[in-house]
Amino acid sequence: MIQKKDWLKLLALLVFMTLTGGYYEQLSPDARTMILPFAIFLFATFFLVQLRKFQHEMHASSVVAYKIMTNALSFVDSKGNERASVSSDNAVMTFYDENHVSRATLEMSEQEPVLKLMGKKGSVKIAFTDDGTPSLTLQGGDEDIVWSAP
Repeated sequence: MIQKKDWLKLLALLVFMTLTGGYYEQLSPDARTMILPFAIFLFATFFLVQLRKFQHEMHASSVVAYKIMTNALSFVDSKGNERASVSSDNAVMTFYDENHVSRATLEMSEQEPVLKLMGKKGSVKIAFTDDGTPSLTLQGGDEDIVWSAP
């Protein structure tokens, strides 16, 4: 990992120590009136830059790893609403709409994957039978089967 030296921090610390030390009292009144607003501006700028860096790090963090162990992982949009989640409890992956209603799920059911797409008035379920052939089921709003294929 490469660490960069932040010379701006060192310069700000040096100016701060100079101003708070006994050197400030030795300055002429004209120099004091010029240096004090400059120091305030410099520290305010430094503080805002550091705050902006911290804000950027909070929003744009990335993980570079070969392996990450977790039980659940949620993906949120820019408004903070959960849009997708992956859970290892039942090996479920769920996708949500804007109102946090699940619209698609992918899960493992007895070693076979099952994909279910849900709409406002019905759903489609794609599963695999015991011998490995796919089956398709269309369900209405009351979860009654409208059509099914082996």
